[in-house]
Amino acid sequence: MGKRWVTEMSPCEALRFKRRRVNGRPKARLDNLPEDLIQKILSRLTLKEVARISTLSSGWREAWRYHPDLIFDIDKLFDGKDKGDQEFVTSVNAIVKDHYRTVVNKFKVNYGLSEEHGDDLDGWISFAVSSKAKNVVLDLRPAPKCPDNVYNFPLHLFAHRNSSCVLSLRLVLVCLRPAPDFCGFVNLRSLKLHRAYVSKDLHCMLSQCVVLEWLSLTDCFISSFTMSEPLDHLKYACIQNCSLQSIQLDAPNLTVFEYSEKDVPIVLGKFHKLTKAKIEVLSDSDNLDYTFSHLVSTMPNVEEISLRLHIQNEARQFMTNNRCDFFNLRHLEIEVLVDGNPGCSSGILRLASLLELTPSLEVFNLHVLFSSELRYHAVADARKTSGRKLSHLKRVFMSGFADLRGQVELAWYILEHATALKRMVIDPGVKTRFGSHHAKEGVQLDLMAKYFLPKFPEVLTVLRS
Repeated sequence: MGKRWVTEMSPCEALRFKRRRVNGRPKARLDNLPEDLIQKILSRLTLKEVARISTLSSGWREAWRYHPDLIFDIDKLFDGKDKGDQEFVTSVNAIVKDHYRTVVNKFKVNYGLSEEHGDDLDGWISFAVSSKAKNVVLDLRPAPKCPDNVYNFPLHLFAHRNSSCVLSLRLVLVCLRPAPDFCGFVNLRSLKLHRAYVSKDLHCMLSQCVVLEWLSLTDCFISSFTMSEPLDHLKYACIQNCSLQSIQLDAPNLTVFEYSEKDVPIVLGKFHKLTKAKIEVLSDSDNLDYTFSHLVSTMPNVEEISLRLHIQNEARQFMTNNRCDFFNLRHLEIEVLVDGNPGCSSGILRLASLLELTPSLEVFNLHVLFSSELRYHAVADARKTSGRKLSHLKRVFMSGFADLRGQVELAWYILEHATALKRMVIDPGVKTRFGSHHAKEGVQLDLMAKYFLPKFPEVLTVLRS
């Protein structure tokens, strides 16, 4: 009925009727909406999407000014096409200047700038602080040609009460010099520093982070890390490749610990709540004893450990000091680089002594890589190793076999002492973080097939390349 009535109107009447319908509709203006509703709508969109929406109508032309996430990188500003430092700085300055300074959830700059643009960077950080940004990220990669041009991060801007809003801080390629009287970041929960130049007064800043839960220091330039005061709320800590000369850390509630450094003097509090650890000792010498005497011994309740070690075949002693049992350890993964005399077996056989200290161990994965072509062509003497029964060990995976006597003897020891063993897999090939490696089949696999498989056909699997 309605459609027929419209078609029966004259063209002029139909045009007037259409105009009345359009003009009678209420205009959807952004300014008419509550600010919290605007932020909720825009928070579900990226800054680029909001910028596109702003072109649809004059009412939404400045919608981006309300966006709670300000992420400045080449993709967001220039669709992946780098237009140079000056264009990037100009664009960010324009957005920061015209933003309505509502509460910002995330403020991120990801672009290769240096101290040359220090005034602009200071202004952006000041904006983030005054906007009460909760998550601040400053990633200035790639690095400047001269280390002296690394940007000095303005910690003094976080010394007043607005800094209490910062919950997460990630800094990449900056220079960090905390003052002894620094008193900011009282509510900071996550701190991540990557390739940062950090002064020895880092503890001054961390001591004020009373609720810090997540700490990551990776590839930083820092001589020592010393925390005499305990970080009571710290649950995750990662310290990797910082060339430390010494380390002291006390975190009674730590649950996850990742560590990759040289065998330096280390003082660790007892990590009684630690359940998972990932440790790499960067050294060309044998460091099995150091790893367990100085590191793992501080983790009495750890349940899962991933290790990267260096073992010398000639080494004989294991944990001569601080010998202790790891009663709660259930999952152990070791990636080991072996070198030395291929005719010796005492070095790698120390892992049998290690297994004796883990009465609750259920899963054992061993990945072996050799620093050179070590081959031992004599038929190995798979002698028994005395020790306690491995009553909980259920699954074993060993990869990277070469013709070395110690590996065969270790496998024989596990097969005889693991009373609950369900499956053991021997794989001669391995790909590890050390690099790619594929060992040739040799006498060790022939020995497995001849002596081990008939005795343990239900649990043992020997893979052929």
